Amino acid sequence: MITCSECGTGHYPGALFCETCGAAVHPAAKAHVAAQKARRKERLVGERRPPLMAGDDRGSTQMDAKTGELRIFVPAYRQRLTIRAAVINVGRADPELGFKPELDLTPFGGLEKGVSRRHATIQWDGRGYVLIDQHSSNGTWLEGVRLAVGQAHRLPPRAAVRFGDLLVQLSTAD
Repeated sequence: MITCSECGTGHYPGALFCETCGAAVHPAAKAHVAAQKARRKERLVGERRPPLMAGDDRGSTQMDAKTGELRIFVPAYRQRLTIRAAVINVGRADPELGFKPELDLTPFGGLEKGVSRRHATIQWDGRGYVLIDQHSSNGTWLEGVRLAVGQAHRLPPRAAVRFGDLLVQLSTAD
């Protein structure tokens, strides 16, 4: 048996991650997690911002009259949110690196559903919101079609978006 160093749960040989807490229990998995953390820290040194779109007010996330309002509904959790910003990062929080996206999907099973830490970006371009996959591991799907990485896709007034396996319904103010 392999014992998880984080929570003490026992696992059969060959287990990579703890089923209880998600910590790496196999030496290869631990090395993989450490390498991922190192790559994330390297990427954050320059803190890349998503590409700016025409008319997005230089990427400002401040509320202003030029910014739209995005309504979010997570059907599996019956949770509604509203965000008003020019740039909305979508993903999961990373407390170690101090990253918290504007649309944090961690409380909605983001990890289990395959949502990347920096999964996608939703940007206001003056005419509406566009959705951009940010090299996510499990893809971003708009109305059932997988998005090409790094390309802006116009959000219709009402859209079903899947971040990994997590379905989210987005709508803009009428």
